[in-house]
Amino acid sequence: MKSVVLTVLDGWGYSPQKHGNAILYAQTPFIDFVQRNYPFLLLQASGRAVGMTWGEAGNSEVGHLTLGAGRTIFQYLSRINKAINDGSFYQNETLLKAIDHAKKNYSTLHLAGLLTSGSVHAHMDHLFALIDLAFKNNFANIRVHFFTDGKDSGLKEAPILIKKFQDHAAKAGVGVITTLIGRDYAMDRGKNWENTKKAYELLVHGAGKSGEDILRQIKTAYQMGYIDPKLPPMITSKDGVIKDGDALIFFNFREDSMRQLTRSFIEDDFEIFPTKRFGNLFVVSMTQYLEDSRLNVVFPLPEIKNGLAEILALNGKTQFHIAESEKYAHATYFFNCLNNTPYSGETDIFMESLKDNILYPEMRTSEIADKVIEHINQDQYDFYVINFANPDILAHTGDLETTIRGIETIDSALKRIADTVLDKDGIMVVTADHGNAESMIYESSGEKKSSHEESPVPFYLIGKQFMRERKIEEMERSLSQVSGILSDVAPTILELMEIPKPAEMTGDSLMRLLI
Repeated sequence: MKSVVLTVLDGWGYSPQKHGNAILYAQTPFIDFVQRNYPFLLLQASGRAVGMTWGEAGNSEVGHLTLGAGRTIFQYLSRINKAINDGSFYQNETLLKAIDHAKKNYSTLHLAGLLTSGSVHAHMDHLFALIDLAFKNNFANIRVHFFTDGKDSGLKEAPILIKKFQDHAAKAGVGVITTLIGRDYAMDRGKNWENTKKAYELLVHGAGKSGEDILRQIKTAYQMGYIDPKLPPMITSKDGVIKDGDALIFFNFREDSMRQLTRSFIEDDFEIFPTKRFGNLFVVSMTQYLEDSRLNVVFPLPEIKNGLAEILALNGKTQFHIAESEKYAHATYFFNCLNNTPYSGETDIFMESLKDNILYPEMRTSEIADKVIEHINQDQYDFYVINFANPDILAHTGDLETTIRGIETIDSALKRIADTVLDKDGIMVVTADHGNAESMIYESSGEKKSSHEESPVPFYLIGKQFMRERKIEEMERSLSQVSGILSDVAPTILELMEIPKPAEMTGDSLMRLLI
């Protein structure tokens, strides 16, 4: 079977700058060979090209959604920003219901989410808008619960961000920080339920180190070796925990990392760890974390029809999606245009992510490659979606050497898969969802950088019919300009599979630029 294999290198951007560039430091003989012998170009994977704001770095969710949709989707961040700017945010029915609920019950409105200078999971402006909304509606009993970042922000940036929040809250006269915990606990998405439990017990039972000065508590934690993603639970006042009759707004807009914690609050039959059965708790999510009527959603999901996976299914094609558990949602739910159910002929599997990626930077790359090779050799599927998580996951640690090792592991796996694909006369497409591993050190300060980058990403087309030695000028030209955007990938794959592009796809096939 002549299958098409799409491999997404999560967080593998392109930058000519070598300093802090794990990809250029790494030994990648296979990628080097591909650049010399197969067509390739660069794709825009950030900003307006993926439905985000100008100059904003892409992320795994947006990247996979755009890859699978074949069009630019107006992202939650842009939708929420627009609502704030045009004033409709302050008339939002769900948000006003939350405030009315707290007023009627003489209770507290809780705001819980990521404290970040980035815009991958949450945005400080959205929190400020919620504070302003409460002020406009003459409601002052606001308790704030922060999950500290350190991945899309600096590793120890929390004190700066807290002061920024306190300045805004002081001007409005509403909003008191009550609890704080690292995002690795509150926003776990890898089914490490002990992490979720720790965050839940802080929010509900006040299970954390107590002290009125949250900044002093953070300083002490830093002195003990903690960084923001792993800050232990802290609380300023146990009077501010979540109680019966309260309203709770989770203000993160990215869904996957909020599902576990949200479930523990809304599911009456939740049994993974002991939870309180709240009476009259009004729970709100900024976006649709879960399809559950007990969750009140501020910005519901957009409907995206005729994405790549759906079109393949409608044309009777079989497909296989595989990733580590950390990126499983990206290779399935996001790639399938926010659809949780596999299409006809689609098989989805994941390899459980390891607990210590620093110790094992190879992660599950080899096992994923083994499984893909097994299926290709058995002629089982027409189309494959593979996510290799190493560049993004490891770059978020800020550990350059570890990230280099992870990238070298991917290079070896890519060669093994490509050899198998070529033996079967198939085609392999290698690209990425966003940048990260190519920029791990701030040039100005020399400090570690752990956040996403605006860099373009590569697109490699590997097939026997496309192989020829490239001239140096060709390679230099391909690396000197951005020739397409992520939404062009799906139409390209459809052309390779001789399937017409649906009208909903606004991306263009890259084939005319590649051959």
